[in-house]
Amino acid sequence: FTGVGCMKKFHINTRRLVTLALMAALSTGLHYVESIIPSLLPIPGFRLGLANIITLFVLYYYGGLSYLFVTAIKVLLVALISSGFGVTFLMSLTGSVLSAVISLFLYYIVKPSPYGLSVTASLFHTLGQLLCYGLFFNTFYIFGYLVILGPLSLLTGFLMALLVTFLIQRIPQSFLAEERIRR
Repeated sequence: FTGVGCMKKFHINTRRLVTLALMAALSTGLHYVESIIPSLLPIPGFRLGLANIITLFVLYYYGGLSYLFVTAIKVLLVALISSGFGVTFLMSLTGSVLSAVISLFLYYIVKPSPYGLSVTASLFHTLGQLLCYGLFFNTFYIFGYLVILGPLSLLTGFLMALLVTFLIQRIPQSFLAEERIRR
């Protein structure tokens, strides 16, 4: 750690790590808040996915590696806080992995708007969860449930993208320029 350049780099990395940890905590908190609010629709497995506002924001604001970090920490913290490491964790993990793979592919290769990315990621998260359930319980009749959860995933993905777009537009340009320099 000799020289100013090395200390500056260390400071920037520490700042980013702290910021991403706060994003992961915020995402986990939104997941928890959503779990204690009564569901809008009495459909098992249906959730708005409020935590995805934060992860999608992180993808567009900080990039892919930061997105993976926040997503992984959120999945682990949710398991530690509420569901444990059973079937619910595996379903969440499978949905998150499938959603992250498609999100990163779209973000870096196709470059869609937050709407296209969020809607697709939401649908793939649902597909991942149903796939995990089907494999775990050896029943693939669960994919019939996609008729109900599929359109709901598209709707909630659109709503989350709307909120993320609102957030991105409200961040002062000076913060965005500073973040681009740090990358």
